[in-house]
Amino acid sequence: MSDQTAPGTEGEKPVAGAGSHAPTVGAPSAAAPDVEAIVAELEAEVERRRAAGDYPTSLLEKLDTPFHPDEGLEPPEAHVVVESARPLRSTRPIVGGVAVFCKRVQRRLLSWYIAPIAQDQTSFNLAILRELRAVEQRLARLEEPTATTPDAAGTETPRPGDA
Repeated sequence: MSDQTAPGTEGEKPVAGAGSHAPTVGAPSAAAPDVEAIVAELEAEVERRRAAGDYPTSLLEKLDTPFHPDEGLEPPEAHVVVESARPLRSTRPIVGGVAVFCKRVQRRLLSWYIAPIAQDQTSFNLAILRELRAVEQRLARLEEPTATTPDAAGTETPRPGDA
């Protein structure tokens, strides 16, 4: 054999680029890392760097603002309808009018093919949106606290055929 250690033995090095808390590759983990201690260490380092002024004030202001992922988004209903034609315009001074005219002719020649595809996609989008709203309503009904919950311990429903 050779003097080199095989993968998965104790002679392996820590993962490159990892901090001091990184396990060695292939080594069995004897104990789980203390996540709370790591988080506390990171928070202390961030506080130290904040106090030292290492972070720009614009970054600190952004970090202090509350996060709202749905803020500014349009509802899905705004994107349900698929148009088969969009407005045509050109900013080119000389050939712009000719380009727009050619595009309009091309659009008319292809409208028999494009319009049904757009209608089918709109129908599909509406069906999906209806199902999404139905699932949202069902989820809302399931998540709302019920005022009257029957006691299942003392009641037994009779089975069909039993007398």
